[in-house]
Amino acid sequence: KYARMGVPEYFRYDPEGGLGPTLAGFALCAGGYAPLPEETLAEGVVGVRSEKLGLCLCVKPSGPEPLDGSLRWYDPATGGFLPTRHELADDNHRLADDNHRLADDNHRLADDKRQADARVKASDVRAKTSDARAEASEARAKASEAKVAALEALIEKMRR
Repeated sequence: KYARMGVPEYFRYDPEGGLGPTLAGFALCAGGYAPLPEETLAEGVVGVRSEKLGLCLCVKPSGPEPLDGSLRWYDPATGGFLPTRHELADDNHRLADDNHRLADDNHRLADDKRQADARVKASDVRAKTSDARAEASEARAKASEAKVAALEALIEKMRR
């Protein structure tokens, strides 16, 4: 039936092993299916390569991880298992948390910058005010000196 439909590959997974090996793959050739050879992958994992996908289907060895012993896709190009949707969801949650922390940091930095800018602006205003006061004081001193000079000139004129 699969051959008539043109299915190029199919895989059979039998966790109890009642039909033969736990995992077997078959490729369409000359109107029938020929078994795909098993491959030993990294860390002793045995799988069957899908030529169409460029991936190996394998049973992840049992161990402490939650998905060990499950049927998984292995990418020989990267040397690792493709993530499950649960692993991807966990990664997305971690990334979202990281993004929230970064956004909080950015808000704090923006607040710090606004405060620093306000301090610089206030300092500039104080400096300009101080400069204006100094100029006004200097102008008053010159005016006083001019008045003193005028009075001295008047006194000298009166003496003559």
